[in-house]
This record gives sequence, C-alpha cells and structure tokens, in this order.
Amino acid sequence: MADRLLTFWRDDRPAAQRGPTLAEFRELDRVRVTEEIEGEDGERVPAGSEGTVVAIWGDGAAFEVEFMRPVETLAAIRPDVLRLVERAAD
Repeated sequence: MADRLLTFWRDDRPAAQRGPTLAEFRELDRVRVTEEIEGEDGERVPAGSEGTVVAIWGDGAAFEVEFMRPVETLAAIRPDVLRLVERAAD
C-alpha cells in the first residue's frame, strides 16, 4: 500500500454551520463529493464523483472513501465535502 499522509482539521464553527457528524455517514455508505479532491497518490477526483466510505477517522473528523470512477483511488475527506447517496444495508 502507498505511504499516506493524513491531515485533519478542527472545525470550530458553530454546530449549525458544520458538516455531517459520525452518525450521518457509516462504513459502506455511498457518498458524493461536492468539490474536487485529491486522492492518496495525487489523482484528481472531480466534484460529483461517487465513492464508498471504507473507514471513519477521528470520530467523524474525516472519512476514507474509495473511488472506482472516474479514477481508482482512496481519499481521506472532510465531512463537509460529502453528501449521502445511499445508506449501507444494516
């Protein structure tokens, strides 16, 4: 597996202005990114791309998302950049 450098941000905004919390995304949920992001090896993932949550970091501070199209990559993404597409089956 490629070496990774993860960066986390502390969100000091009021709760009403923050992105989703841990309860809103779970492992294996399908999500969509609302802005272009960078994958772990520098790949550009365009806004609107859909992927699957494969890990939850820092109690929801970031979510590891696996993308298969238009590029195959993993990315650690802030919750405010994600929107739920489909909830994983229980």
